[in-house]
Amino acid sequence: MAKGMNLTAQEIFEKEFHVDIKGYAPAEVDEFLDLVIEDYQSYDEKMEELAQALTRYEEKIKELQQEINSLKNENQNLNDKVNADFVNGNTDMVDILKRIARLENAVFHTTNSAPVKEQE
Repeated sequence: MAKGMNLTAQEIFEKEFHVDIKGYAPAEVDEFLDLVIEDYQSYDEKMEELAQALTRYEEKIKELQQEINSLKNENQNLNDKVNADFVNGNTDMVDILKRIARLENAVFHTTNSAPVKEQE
């Protein structure tokens, strides 16, 4: 039996009312039906609570999915920026090394080293 419920489905199914001269005892039937009504009211209240909880959880899931997407986009942008900075940084370093080599050739008139090819 579920917590807070007076009757199980099996108890309702097996319920037998005593028959008196005029039929079933009205007080006994009324008492039983009162228990059934209480159970249905409890059931309805619990279903409403669960429906509200489900709605809250679905909204929270949507919020978290939006946050995940936002963080993925931000992560991708940062990765793109890091990669671009890395490529630009390497290109800048190569350019600087080429300039230094040209200056060394011009200043020291070295003929041993092969000429540095300009990047086009």
